[in-house]
Amino acid sequence: MGITNHHKLLVIGGTGYLGDWVVRLAKQTWEVTATHCTSPAGQHAVTWQRLDVRNGNAVASLVERIAPDVIIHTVAANPGPQPDFEGVNVRGTRQVARAAAHGNAYLIHLSTDVVFDGRQGNYRESAVPHPLTAYGRSKAQAEAAVQTTGGKYLIVRTSLIYGWRPQLDRQTRWILTGLRNQDPPHLFTNELRSPVWVESLAAALLELATLKATGILHIAGAQPLSRYEFGVRLARFHGFDPAPLIPANSRESALNRPPDCTLDCSAARQLLATPLPGVDKVLGLTKFAPHSKLRL
Repeated sequence: MGITNHHKLLVIGGTGYLGDWVVRLAKQTWEVTATHCTSPAGQHAVTWQRLDVRNGNAVASLVERIAPDVIIHTVAANPGPQPDFEGVNVRGTRQVARAAAHGNAYLIHLSTDVVFDGRQGNYRESAVPHPLTAYGRSKAQAEAAVQTTGGKYLIVRTSLIYGWRPQLDRQTRWILTGLRNQDPPHLFTNELRSPVWVESLAAALLELATLKATGILHIAGAQPLSRYEFGVRLARFHGFDPAPLIPANSRESALNRPPDCTLDCSAARQLLATPLPGVDKVLGLTKFAPHSKLRL
């Protein structure tokens, strides 16, 4: 099927886990340009451009040259060794938002549930961010940057993103690798999230790209789970015995983590035709390859 709406979509972070799925689905009906940075250009038959969002001139030049109707900004520095939260999450997002506003492009910016402190849970879009972690603080600052640039935007807060096609998400790979190597991970029983299937999240973003809703919207799975409960389900689904997984309590660690970052997604369910199923429904309805074939 060829391009039908003739609208231009720029996916910033097209080789990331979510970005790859956005590109995969969008290429059927959009004129897609996607960016890559540390990874090679993706395999999808779209226009690829190398872009480091920390380079403001490069961001502005690319947006001006492409003149996209919609920008979906998925790039983020995630927790890990020496993450550049300030450069990528804050400054990079500010530069993308400014370029979008200058080019009159509609911006969908991906944010996170950990902009909240987790004391309340079931957060609505109107809840005031109060992050506990450096990553959460950088994403809250990124949200503020988007909101103050004067363009047309939608901030989408989401949760743990999981999937297995064409490859495993980072967390699932970590869990299954630990089980395979007889080094099972510790998973918190008292940290609740709203895991979301990457395929439904990507489809929802593209539906939003046509609806052009503005403001803030929560998009996550319908089933709150602890990290331990989530890990048990993923292990079983991929053919592993979950018994070795080690239940843990974040209060007994040195980490200051939000206990309940579940999101109220009732607004998204009313707005979207795209379903946002919970983990049990996704895993129950989906066939998968034997775990021996998974790329861990």
